[in-house]
This record gives sequence, C-alpha cells and structure tokens, in this order.
Amino acid sequence: MSLKRLSSSSLILASLLAGPVSAAVPVVESLPTAEVIREPVPATAPESVDNASVESVIESAQARQRAEDTQQNAQQPANSTAYFLNQIEELRKRNMTLEGRVEELEFQLRQNEAEFRDRYLDLDARISRMTGGQPEGGLSNERSAGNISPPTDLGNTPVQLPVDQTPEKLLAEREQADYQAAFGLIRDREFDQALVALRKLLKDYPGGKLSDNAQYWLGEVLMAQGKFEPARDEFMLVMEQHPQSAKVPDASYKLGRLYDLLGDKAEARKYLESVVSKFPDSPAARLSDTYLQGMSDS
Repeated sequence: MSLKRLSSSSLILASLLAGPVSAAVPVVESLPTAEVIREPVPATAPESVDNASVESVIESAQARQRAEDTQQNAQQPANSTAYFLNQIEELRKRNMTLEGRVEELEFQLRQNEAEFRDRYLDLDARISRMTGGQPEGGLSNERSAGNISPPTDLGNTPVQLPVDQTPEKLLAEREQADYQAAFGLIRDREFDQALVALRKLLKDYPGGKLSDNAQYWLGEVLMAQGKFEPARDEFMLVMEQHPQSAKVPDASYKLGRLYDLLGDKAEARKYLESVVSKFPDSPAARLSDTYLQGMSDS
C-alpha cells in the first residue's frame, strides 16, 4: 500500500519537474455539458434557413395587407355612395320646398300684376277718350242725335259732309274705334290678337294721334308674354319717335325693368333714375323709385 502511494507521488513529482505539458487535458467541469456534446453546424446552414423564413414572413404580411386593402377599398365606395345618396336626397327635398315657395310667390305676383294691369288699362282707356275728345262709340253727339239732314237732291250735286265730319275727323274717329277694339283684346288677355290689331293700327294710321299709345301697348303685351327683347324695342320706339308723348315716363320705367330682367343692371338704373329726375311727380317716378330700392336691397 505504501509502495503504491510512493510511486504515485514520485510520478507527480516527476511531472512537475519536467515542466508544462504541450497538450493539456481539458477540464470537463469548466464547460457546460451541452456545449461539450453539441456538434458544430456548418456556417452556411443558418443563413439559408433564415432567408427562407424571412421571405415567407414577408410574403405572408404582404398577402394580409393586400387582403385588408381590398376589403377597405370595397367598403369605402359603399360608404361614400351611401353618404352622397343621403346628401342628394336632402338636397332634393330642399329643392322641392323652394320650388313650392317660388310657385306660390309667382302666383301671387301674377295676381297682383293682373289686378294692377286691369286698373291701369281702365285708367288709360279713360284718358285716351278724354284726349281724343270723343265718346267711346267713336261718333259725335250731333251725329248720333240725328241732327244730319239727308240732301233733297241726289242728282249730280256732290254730297256735302257736315262741317264737323271732315275726312281728318272721320279718320281720327276710325283710329279711335280701332284703338278701342285693340284695347278690348288686351283687357280680355287675347294677347296674340291684340298684337295683330295694334300693328295694323300703326300701319293704317301712321303718325296718328294714338300711335304713341299703340306703340306703348305693343311693348306692354310683348312684356306680358315674356318676350323681353322685342318689348324693349317697342318701348325704345316710343322714346325715339314720340319724345313729347305722355307715355314717355311709363316707357322709360318699363325699359328700366326690362334691362334689369335682361341682366343689365347699369342700363336699368339709368332709365329708372331718369324717370325719377325728369318726371318726379308722375306715377312712373314713384314706381321707379320703389324698383330702385328693391335693386339696392337685393
């Protein structure tokens, strides 16, 4: 037993004296067991595995994103369409309400204009009869009373007209009768027939005493029919051909209204203001002033 211990000690001492050993035996306890038994993997293997995994993950993410985008794009038009449909329906309801209100106002306006026109026509007829100096029938009182005696001899003796029945007088009476007939058509709202009658009146009696009135009422009828430009031309003829006529203030007022309806505000103001300044005491001046105030408020 002692010999064995001695030989072991000798061996250890001999090894210490001999110096460090070139290949030392590794100490197993200093390394984890797993690292000792795990075999190394080639360096290229992890890279190939990682690239395939990354590409797979990217493709999956891209596929999911495309699916989400497709779903969102499918939902967005549906939501937008529903929104715009609701807006359109709301606008349609508002438009119907406004149209109903406009129709009510237009009806009231037509009623007011018709009432005003009737009163104006009656007044104009009375004034025309007064200025013409003849009753509505167109015949003088003397003739209607039967004061004209027929001639006793109808041979070669020319028929003598009464002193008060000169050709000029007869022509004026016929003009008056034709004017009243045309005026009756206007009062009955037979506007197309009234236009024909008024134009015939101007043709048959050029420069007649009632030509300014006939010219003016041509413009009135055309304006009532919504023919604004032809109406404007007729009122302009009143201003140009009959500058001294009593119809000039009314024609100027109507020109102001027509230019406003045609969109020329500056020209409209020019005519309306001229009525107020030149004919301040006329009914047309009051109408022009009221219309100008309405233009300023709008």
